[in-house]
Amino acid sequence: MRLHVKLLGLICLAALFAGAGVILAQGRLADFGLNEAGVKQGVIRSLIDGTLQTYPDRRMYKAATPAARTALVKNALSLVKAYCESPAFKVDYDKQREAARPQPPKPQGTVPEQLAKNFADQRAAVENMKKNMAKMTPEMQKQMAPTIRQMEDNITRMEKDPRTTAMLRQGLEQTLASEQKTYQERLVVFEKRFPADPRPLIAGRLHQFLDETRDFPFEAKLVPGKGGKFRFADSQLEAKPFQWKLCYRAGREPVEAARTFAMEWLRQIEGK
Repeated sequence: MRLHVKLLGLICLAALFAGAGVILAQGRLADFGLNEAGVKQGVIRSLIDGTLQTYPDRRMYKAATPAARTALVKNALSLVKAYCESPAFKVDYDKQREAARPQPPKPQGTVPEQLAKNFADQRAAVENMKKNMAKMTPEMQKQMAPTIRQMEDNITRMEKDPRTTAMLRQGLEQTLASEQKTYQERLVVFEKRFPADPRPLIAGRLHQFLDETRDFPFEAKLVPGKGGKFRFADSQLEAKPFQWKLCYRAGREPVEAARTFAMEWLRQIEGK
């Protein structure tokens, strides 16, 4: 069954990736339709987008004891941490970072060059109309000739009119400035989303996970709902997002183990 989840943090739902946890413990990813490369790609996606696609075996998780579930979570998180601290991760991360880097506006030439090109393009369009007019009937040519002459006169007038050229120049300058501004804004967003050093990104996901799971109400009551599914008796808890509910379903011991792991990892990253 395909699971596409919004992670609360880098490790938020590792407890529910039970299939992956079993795989890591057994070293047989193929048994669950996964491979090591896919897991590693998923880690980077979870860092950047907060999403991860995998095929966990939920039945194995439900059948496991709390102690076994906790062990699986620790195994999964240990692999994730080891990968994130490896040279291979930095190489993979840098590749994705460069692929996502915004591209600067394409060079269009100076404003005078663009202005000249603008008029040249207009004259070329008129010349193309003349060629097409030669294929028309004499009557149609007679009707089109004044229009074409008018267009040529307008182009000549605009080229010689200082006010018109000044207005066109201003428009081109504004377009160039707008494109450059948009590019710089995209760069700012890019640097936040893909920092050169991924450690702050990892730390941010860990903090997010810890914030979301602080004082988690594992004792919250469930009541039967529609379609045989259970829901929270508390309407405020029932309104929580899907990923929050997954942490509840993961259980107290696995989530607490993940929190302990996250706090220790944060201490290492932040030097606290």
